[in-house]
Amino acid sequence: MTSGFFDSTAAVLEKGVKPASRFFNYIACAVLCIMPIPVVLDIFLRYAFSYSLPGGIEAQEFLMLILVFFGFAAVAQEGGGHIQIDLLLGKLKGRAKNALESFIYSISFLIMLLISSQLVSQGITKFQGGEVSRSLELPTGVFFFLAALAVFLLALVLLVKLLNALGRTSQEGEWGWSILAILVACALIFAPMAGFIPTGLSSSTCGFLGMLFLFALLFLGVPIGFGMAITGFVGMIVLNKCLPPSLAMLGIGPYETGASYMLTVVPMFILMGELAFHSGISSDLFEAASKWFGRMRGGIAMSAVAGCAGFAAICGDSLATAVTMGSISIPEMKKKKYDMALATGSLAAGGTLGILIPPSVGFIFYAIVTEESIGKLFVAGVIPGILLACLFVLYIAVITRIRPQLAPEGEPYTIREKLIGLKGVLGMLMLFVVVLGGIMTGLFTAIEGGAVGAVGAFIFALAKRRLSFAILIAALKSSLNITCKLLMILMGVGILGYFLAGTRLPFFLADLISGLGVNRYVVFIFIIIFFLILGCLLNVIPMILLVLPTIFPMIIALGFDPIWFGVVCVLMMEAGQITPPIGVNVFAISTASGIPMYTVFRGIFPFFLCMILLVVLLVIFPGLATWLPSLMF
Repeated sequence: MTSGFFDSTAAVLEKGVKPASRFFNYIACAVLCIMPIPVVLDIFLRYAFSYSLPGGIEAQEFLMLILVFFGFAAVAQEGGGHIQIDLLLGKLKGRAKNALESFIYSISFLIMLLISSQLVSQGITKFQGGEVSRSLELPTGVFFFLAALAVFLLALVLLVKLLNALGRTSQEGEWGWSILAILVACALIFAPMAGFIPTGLSSSTCGFLGMLFLFALLFLGVPIGFGMAITGFVGMIVLNKCLPPSLAMLGIGPYETGASYMLTVVPMFILMGELAFHSGISSDLFEAASKWFGRMRGGIAMSAVAGCAGFAAICGDSLATAVTMGSISIPEMKKKKYDMALATGSLAAGGTLGILIPPSVGFIFYAIVTEESIGKLFVAGVIPGILLACLFVLYIAVITRIRPQLAPEGEPYTIREKLIGLKGVLGMLMLFVVVLGGIMTGLFTAIEGGAVGAVGAFIFALAKRRLSFAILIAALKSSLNITCKLLMILMGVGILGYFLAGTRLPFFLADLISGLGVNRYVVFIFIIIFFLILGCLLNVIPMILLVLPTIFPMIIALGFDPIWFGVVCVLMMEAGQITPPIGVNVFAISTASGIPMYTVFRGIFPFFLCMILLVVLLVIFPGLATWLPSLMF
């Protein structure tokens, strides 16, 4: 076999797959553009005429299903791929990298092929039973078939990538390891299906082995959602000693996740942030903050932190917050001869406010996994978020007074200029108050709040004359890309959840830890350290989805407040984003600014200590997180 065979086969497949994935992606973008409108209209009709749109929730579920599944292939094709830990894969070269890629793409292709086939099977069953939806009376089998088609397209994208990897292997003449990798991938999927499974294992032992298997897959580079689905599928076969229920789970689990009304909150809030990002609201925030802090020594760094806090109130993503504000403030700080460790450190740390100050995507996914109130979590993050921003600003003020060479004094502004500067942030402030205020007062739910925020951000950008068709498309594509990456992991969590429920591993761990008789804060400290370590490898949302289903029952058994722990959990996972050896925010700021990473890490350490101080304050004074929710709900 020559590389020409694999390359030509991949090229032929790609000619059909690439335009198909783009077409599906355009449909998903159109759906995302439409989704907020009926929700906002329903809120208006409810208060104006005491009338609700019939079948509104059901329609949103079906739109969500199309949005999610139709975007999967484009993420793998052009959107940077589904989220994975590439720590090992990124360091390999030559035949070792080709072999590992062959394993990743072959096992991912097989699990997606199985999911697609089971979605078809479920669709046929629904058609034969004449099943229709409750309100709109639409045949549900059609939507199973649409989901199956979209997953099959994703499987074909993965097959193209596998063929390309084999083409590279053929060019180098190193077949042994790649063939072995494909055989291992096939064995991991088909051997349990054929009945070759270990016997005599207790359910808790199956659970422990399953988690070891999962982490082995993830560190080899298998995308997180795929690895979870594989582990859940294989684990269920081993646990039940039976194939049909495990296969059925592959058809039911992903559909239920994709067609979830509760999950519509995810693309809505992400779209709100992306519209704000692409329409240039960040520059208004920085300009306003710089007029208020500008005269103080280190004022631009303080303005950057304040701008991050403001942008966090409409964005909800730490990386986007850090990079956006960094692109505006770092050139200014370079011009004013700021110490670059302080400048970049303040930006990387300020970005962490994006996941803490509501509306936060981190809190949304914490609520989804733990079934806690999204509204309570949003409110719980307000005081800690503001306090953390104040700690950052206070550190900058103190260190620049002690070491004035780090930053110069800025230009003075009159009160009139400061007040005029606030005009640019009034729209953002109104949007924040409307969304969070509406949720807190019960005018609308958190899910509806996402739609209000998306429409509000659209209107604000339109009113500022910053919204073109190209910007709208860019915001839709970016929102869809992020949503699909996160929902793929959530689908994996759903499949893995069936397995974990069968093993009762989370509850076994909870009973084990609570029965040790050690102080609960000792366990808490170990969890904090674990979050910090994992935060060096993963973004916050994948971490929440990966570890929380196992850890949360332990937290409840130890008597910690779930809302309080949600704030601590998100805060510490975010702290991991700025710690060595990786630090996602540090890498982004270093790349965007051209400043060496060691300089950024040097500047980040004091801000990291501020985050640890906030955790200590939350432990000593838990009311910082729980008082406001108890007052409002």
